[in-house]
Amino acid sequence: MNSDRSVPERALGGPVARLVLMAVLALTVLSGCSSIPTTGPVGTASADSDGSSLVDTFAVAPRGPSQTGGETAGEILQGFITAGTGAADDYSVAREFLTDELAETWSPTDRVLIYGADPDIVPASDGNSYSIQLEVVGALDARGIRTDKASGTTETLSARVEQVDGQWRISAIPNGIMISEVNFSLLFLSHNLYFYSSNYDFWVPDTRWFVQKSGLAANVVKAMLEGPAPYLQGAVSSAFPAGTALARDAVPVVSGVATVDLSAEVLQDSNDLNRQQMALQLQQNLTNLNNVNSVSMTVNQRAVDLGKESSALVDAVADPEVGGTQIAVYDDELVYFKGADPQEIEGIPSVAAYGPRDPALSLDLATVAFLNEDRTSLFMTGPNQDVREVLEGTSLTAPSIDPEKWTWTASGGESGSRILALPPGGGPEQVLSLPVPWLNEAEVSELRISRDGARALLVTNQGGRSHVLIAGVVRDADGVPKTLTTPLELAVTANTGSGIPETLPVNRAKWVSQDSIAVLQTSAQDQVTPLILGLGLDPEPLASLAGITSLSVGKGEQEIFVQTPSGMYKRMGNSWYEVGKGLLDPAFPG
Repeated sequence: MNSDRSVPERALGGPVARLVLMAVLALTVLSGCSSIPTTGPVGTASADSDGSSLVDTFAVAPRGPSQTGGETAGEILQGFITAGTGAADDYSVAREFLTDELAETWSPTDRVLIYGADPDIVPASDGNSYSIQLEVVGALDARGIRTDKASGTTETLSARVEQVDGQWRISAIPNGIMISEVNFSLLFLSHNLYFYSSNYDFWVPDTRWFVQKSGLAANVVKAMLEGPAPYLQGAVSSAFPAGTALARDAVPVVSGVATVDLSAEVLQDSNDLNRQQMALQLQQNLTNLNNVNSVSMTVNQRAVDLGKESSALVDAVADPEVGGTQIAVYDDELVYFKGADPQEIEGIPSVAAYGPRDPALSLDLATVAFLNEDRTSLFMTGPNQDVREVLEGTSLTAPSIDPEKWTWTASGGESGSRILALPPGGGPEQVLSLPVPWLNEAEVSELRISRDGARALLVTNQGGRSHVLIAGVVRDADGVPKTLTTPLELAVTANTGSGIPETLPVNRAKWVSQDSIAVLQTSAQDQVTPLILGLGLDPEPLASLAGITSLSVGKGEQEIFVQTPSGMYKRMGNSWYEVGKGLLDPAFPG
């Protein structure tokens, strides 16, 4: 959601925010800042460079229709599909396969269908109608948001052709392009947009896909200004008010400095803090492009005066750390595990009487949650604290403690799972049952809140199928969770040796980084394989290990641990080595 321009003042600007802001302020001074409160003197900037050293790296020049004619209607349709690889001049080559009337209205960027096997072009009996049958592995919408499709998904598009001066041309076909999975990986680039978490403490990634062509920096800024993907709406904030747009359709880059010229509406009712947050958000969104080192924010080509650094400016963190301490159960007691022998937790009470399972730990190591052996009760404790039973349920999922120290779990039931959240220090009477209509009758087997607190990772089971989902966490102005947004689903497929990717059951999932997760997938032969998933990326299978029962993950793909009846193992390259014995349900903070 867009910021309401009021930001919590509990967090002071940190060193990173100050360094970045100092750089932005220096750019403002260099551009000629004056005493005008929000703008500097008029300047000019060239749009020759646009912020992508990858521009047209993989540019291709597909062939248009034959100048001499003679092509069949099917060949014209195949040529049009192939021309989807040529984005130059607004897909001018693809338009050559269309009638003049359709070429004027056809919108290539409305949708991108990513296909696996070659399309089948099937004529109808009337000689002018065709169907294009596709095996679809994914799709992009007009905003560059990718949706993965389950293996075996097909889609049929209808097309019509007609004769124009003795040559076949397409007179009707849906907006958008069709592109093979191989060409998609060459021609499109994934890039994380960033929005603030609702408390402005963290950067929350929003993965989008862009054509690798000139105008990339401008396209990134435009996508950011349009707001977050649907599954993040209501869960994140933007420093930019709704309706903000580029003053012109370009973001020139000169000597590593990207100049973002915005419409004047951005300054209405703004203060120094708002403008500084805008500058930092632009910086966060653009500096991951290859040749952008810093950003200058202007309005109608006048440098924006950011004012004196606000004491309320939050040092937002991207991809937060989780530390190297895990909590686990060992001989029916809670222990720390830091890569060697289990360590006693100083001041922690005995929990052996509860048959502890699935412990969770807050990032500051001060709050501990765990379930009983039957997973029907959730308990809270910590160093120098008593053990408190805080809720009861059925088939409770392993608790997750978010950055604000809310403790989350899901409880099963005949009508599906309920999402439960407990505030810091709360008791049974403070447990919230969040309304999440889209869950319907699904059973939740895993619920993990992201390290930025803005997203929930869920594994659900419904109708004999498991689903890996990412939903936004909607909170009120006080940080109280209200609901989970309609989620984005990740397709989890594996090649089982048949040559055809199959969707297999998943029962465990953990965050690996800000935009990747690890899951445990079980084959029909009960072989458990860890996979690393990323938005819009093919699953990366890790080495299998006999008898894997649980999974814990720190920060990064090398900090992945699995548990088997014989011991606990850590990933090393594409193999595993034993790091401990006798540990149950290890978990990193979060």
